[in-house]
Amino acid sequence: MNTARPSTRPLTPDDVTPTWLTAALQSTEVLPRDTDVISLHHESLGGGTGVFGVLVRLVVQYNKPTSAPTHMVLKLPTAAPENKAVALALGIYVRETNFFSHLAARTPIASVHCLYSDMDIDAGEFVLILEEITHLAVGDQLGGANIAQLELALKEIAKWHAAWWMHPDLDAYEWLPTNDSPVQMAVVPDIMRAALPVIEAQWVERLGQEAVALGRDTADKFEEILHRTAACAKTLCHGDLRLENIFFDDDTTSIMFIDFQMILKATPAQDVQYLFNSSVEPDVWHSHGMRLLHLYHDELIALGVTDYTWSEFWFEFQLQCLWGMVAPASTVGGFNMGDEKGKQLAERWMMRGWLLPTAAHAREVL
Repeated sequence: MNTARPSTRPLTPDDVTPTWLTAALQSTEVLPRDTDVISLHHESLGGGTGVFGVLVRLVVQYNKPTSAPTHMVLKLPTAAPENKAVALALGIYVRETNFFSHLAARTPIASVHCLYSDMDIDAGEFVLILEEITHLAVGDQLGGANIAQLELALKEIAKWHAAWWMHPDLDAYEWLPTNDSPVQMAVVPDIMRAALPVIEAQWVERLGQEAVALGRDTADKFEEILHRTAACAKTLCHGDLRLENIFFDDDTTSIMFIDFQMILKATPAQDVQYLFNSSVEPDVWHSHGMRLLHLYHDELIALGVTDYTWSEFWFEFQLQCLWGMVAPASTVGGFNMGDEKGKQLAERWMMRGWLLPTAAHAREVL
C-alpha cells in the first residue's frame, strides 16, 4: 500500500528535504517504507534553467541499501515571472504531469521514467521527480542535429504518431489542447506580434528582408493559421521535439525523449517541422531535407497509417513552418532565456526557424 503523499510542494530546490523526498518516493513505492533518505544535495543540470522550468540533479543517500536511484532530476516551475505566467496560461505543467499519469505507458517510444509528480495549478505549483538518464547523452541543439540523429528521431516519432493516429481517447482529455484552443488563441498570437519589433530592429541584416517580411505577414494572419493547423489535427504530438529533449547513445541506435510540457493534438507535421525548425542547420535542410521528410512519411505509412498522402503531409509541413516561427521569435522577443548558452541557442533557433519557411516555400500556403 502506498504511503501518504507529502502535503506540500517545494517551491525551490532548497525546499526539497530528506523528509519530504522520503515521503514522496515512498508514496509511489519507489522507496520501501522501511527505507529513508538521510541526506541529499542538488547540483546544476544543463544550466539549471529552461524557458518554463527549473531543473536540478538530486544526489541522494539512503539509510540502507536499496534499488531506488541515487541520482534523479527535480523539475519545478520557472522562477521567471513572465515565463511562468505564459506557462500557466498554456497549461504546460498540467500537460506534462498528465502525460506521465495517463499517456506515457500507452506511447510506444522510450521516455524518461517519472518517479513522483504532483501539482496545484491554482497555486501555480507543480513538482516532478524523474529518473536521471545516465546511459545516453542529450543532443547538442546548439551545434545542430546530424543525419543519423535525424533519421532515428523521425523513425521513432513516427511510431508515436502511428500509435495515436485518430485515436478517440484524445478527445476525452479536456486538458489536451489543439492549436486553436481558447487559451492558445488568447496567448500565442500576441507572443508572435510582440516579438516583431525586436526582430525588425535587430534581425533584418541576418535573416534578410524576405524572411522578415514573411514573418510579418504570418503574424498578421496568426489566428487564421492557428485555426488551419488545428483543423489538421490527427494524432498526439510531442510539441517540443528539439534536440535538447532527445537523448542518444554513442552510435545513434538508441533514443529517449524527455519534456512533455507541450504535448497536444495536432498534425504529425507539427513535430517534424519543429525538429527541423529548432535543431537543423539550413545547409542540412538544403542537402537532406526532402529525403528526410519522405523517410518520415514512408515510415508512418509502413506503420499502418493508410489515409495520409505525401501531398497532404507536405502541405501541412509548409503550414506548420509558418506556425513554427513563433517559437524562435519568443526566445528573442520576450522570454528570459537564462544563461549565455540559452541566449546562443535563441540565436541559432532564429537562424533556423525563420529561414526554413522560405526554404520550404511556405508562402505558397499563407
